[in-house]
Amino acid sequence: MASKAHLAPALSVALSGTGLFRYGDEPLELGLKGTTIELLSYLACNAGHPVRREYVAERLWNASTGERQRSALNSAVWRISKKLPKHPGLRLAVSDTTLCLTIDESIPVDIRELRAAVRGATGPQGMTREAAGKLEAALAATAAPFMDGFDADWILTERERVSNTRIRGMIALMHWRGINRHYEDALEIGRSLLSEDPFREAVQIDVMWLYVLNGQRVQALKQYMAFAAMLRNELSIEPMRETRALYEHIRHQLTGRPDLLLAEAPAAPGPDHTHENLALGLAAAEQSRREFYQTLRAQLG
Repeated sequence: MASKAHLAPALSVALSGTGLFRYGDEPLELGLKGTTIELLSYLACNAGHPVRREYVAERLWNASTGERQRSALNSAVWRISKKLPKHPGLRLAVSDTTLCLTIDESIPVDIRELRAAVRGATGPQGMTREAAGKLEAALAATAAPFMDGFDADWILTERERVSNTRIRGMIALMHWRGINRHYEDALEIGRSLLSEDPFREAVQIDVMWLYVLNGQRVQALKQYMAFAAMLRNELSIEPMRETRALYEHIRHQLTGRPDLLLAEAPAAPGPDHTHENLALGLAAAEQSRREFYQTLRAQLG
């Protein structure tokens, strides 16, 4: 029986970053470049779904005539069929009208794993420790941009879709960590989200609540003031009603309890209603998110 040390590394598909196929942690160099690797990535992104040859040819070689598109597609498919890794769970089906790349469940695909992890974490059953672990791993695996280095229209669209899925997952993981009182870990996610999109007001509210839960009420107030100043300076609008109400609530707590100004350590575990307040605050922010982004779109013209 072969020992684990002699087992071949597992094949995986990484649509994030560069290097489409990997054996273990090492990228597998296929020797495919340009539109050919883009075609293979497109098929991998749509794995299991047949795509029409004419549609793919027009999308990837739109600067060429119909005959040249078909010729370029045939050449690219031939090169892919020669270079595709040999694996029983990987198969390219070619017909006169369609192309279809099948990737078995035994082969991890980073984007597929991400979508499954987010579904598992945000479904009706709620987040579990196992689901949180899978989500954290999937987020780490997709940290690099989708098909980094390519800028075709379909790639930019898919990159945005993947980014939105990642944001949903990050928010779910942030909430779960906060509910489990891992406030610093939750704040790290919140700060990361805001570094990419500081106008995401629901996350601004989350971060303010997390600072309060972590005993950093002064920092929560500073977070609000910086956000409010940014909205006034860049968009000439004010924060949402819920955000202002939260700020006033925290400020009045400090006014009534001067000793809280020094409370920079995490609050001791114990029965309180802070988590209930967190849930209510998050729910209110979620209700107002659509209204807020409508205002942003109107301001940006």
